Amino acid sequence: MSQQIALIAIKALLDENKQPTLALVKGKLTTRLPMPTVIAALNAFKKDPSIVENLVAEAPPVKEAPKAIEQRVMELESQVQLLLQRIEQLEAKN
Repeated sequence: MSQQIALIAIKALLDENKQPTLALVKGKLTTRLPMPTVIAALNAFKKDPSIVENLVAEAPPVKEAPKAIEQRVMELESQVQLLLQRIEQLEAKN
């Protein structure tokens, strides 16, 4: 299953007209995978490039993390704003 995730990342790179490399595949992953798993997926792709075509129909999209990151950043920004207001209130009392 984890090798399948790496193969999905390889397919996403191919869709962007990029040649899959270890670094690019690792950067495209949404979950952490052990290096040997990623290397095995790259080797399997090099032996049989059609292996990624079979996965695409059943695979979910690779990158969905940015939405979660943007939401988390917004939450953190609002927390910082509240903390700054609280600090100002405490400083005004002194």
